[in-house]
Formats: sequence, structure tokens, C-alpha cells
Amino acid sequence: MRTSTETLIAAMHILATEIQSDDGVANAAIAEAAQRLEEQQERISQLEQENDALRADLLLWNEKEVKP
Repeated sequence: MRTSTETLIAAMHILATEIQSDDGVANAAIAEAAQRLEEQQERISQLEQENDALRADLLLWNEKEVKP
């Protein structure tokens, strides 16, 4: 079973604040990784929406082409 991306991002944000690191490097790295995952997830969602819209347009175009 895989953890959802949203849950993984939330866990990383918590870890970034909870981990005790003397120099803060671990905290910063985890926080940055969480941020990057968030950005990628947002971009993936946007691309999926655009893809769905293009598919709908293609289906409509194909229907017009088939019917004279």
C-alpha cells in the first residue's frame, strides 16, 4: 500500500519542524523536499486537467469529422 502524495507532503512538513538537527541542514532538506513535492503535485494536477480538456476537444472534433 502506498501513502498518498498529500499525506507524504504533510508528514515531511511535520518532520521538518520536529527533527532535532544541530545545524538545521536536515530540517531544511526535508522542508525543501516537501515544497518540491507540493509544486510537482500541483503541476501534475494542472497537466491532468489540461489533458482532460484536450481529450474532450479531440472527441468533439472526431465526432464532427465523422458526421458530414
